[in-house]
Amino acid sequence: MKYGASQYRRSEGGALSPRETEAAAFVFVNRMLSEHGDALTRMRALAKNQQLWSMLLKDIGSSSNGLPDILKADLATVGFWAVRTSIASMGDDRPVTALLQVNEDMIAGLRTAREDSGPVPAHMRLVMAG
Repeated sequence: MKYGASQYRRSEGGALSPRETEAAAFVFVNRMLSEHGDALTRMRALAKNQQLWSMLLKDIGSSSNGLPDILKADLATVGFWAVRTSIASMGDDRPVTALLQVNEDMIAGLRTAREDSGPVPAHMRLVMAG
């Protein structure tokens, strides 16, 4: 019931915050990674994960990114690992457990971090369908 009420309040309040948007993108990608059934679906899920992390890396490297330098460096390290691992996993059957866990950590961090009420930058608006 809590989920339905929060979704109702969210629709009443307008657009998602940037952090909520990023968390939702990680939830979407993790669902794809968890529910892949065949090789093609797995490849699509890994490609979406690689795309998401690439977009975050682009934002981290932007001069307009206001995160502390140490946090940007840590996120870049994790991001480059996630991109490399996603690409490497497209060519074999290795488990995606580590990618799922890193994404879960990002979801938790985004949901507990202080909210930013600013608009989502155009380059961070995800088109995750399909």
